[in-house]
Amino acid sequence: MLRHHAWRAVLVGATLTASAAFGSGAASAAGAQSDVVACHADGYVCLTTNDLFEPTVSVAEGEDYAFFRATEVTSMSNDTAMTYCVDAEYGFKLSPGQSIEVTHTVTALTAAPDGNCLS
Repeated sequence: MLRHHAWRAVLVGATLTASAAFGSGAASAAGAQSDVVACHADGYVCLTTNDLFEPTVSVAEGEDYAFFRATEVTSMSNDTAMTYCVDAEYGFKLSPGQSIEVTHTVTALTAAPDGNCLS
């Protein structure tokens, strides 16, 4: 049977191994929202979500996107020349070049070539 100090060494070693394998962010997977930064890609609207299966969504300029179910989005970046309408708990516009880092529950993103969003 391992002594108390031996167990501590085993646990510390396992923690360090996990940190090395998964990166330092793994230990704080539920980290602060301030750690989330909008992704950027020219010609795309990029959404960062809290969905484990789809953590980042990139929508090509002019395309629409609908989530399968309402999804918590933590940041959005519109790196296109087009306005997008965001269908969330309340509808709003995401203007060209605009980035936001506010959590919204989003269901769809619609291109608005004329810049108008009807709510």
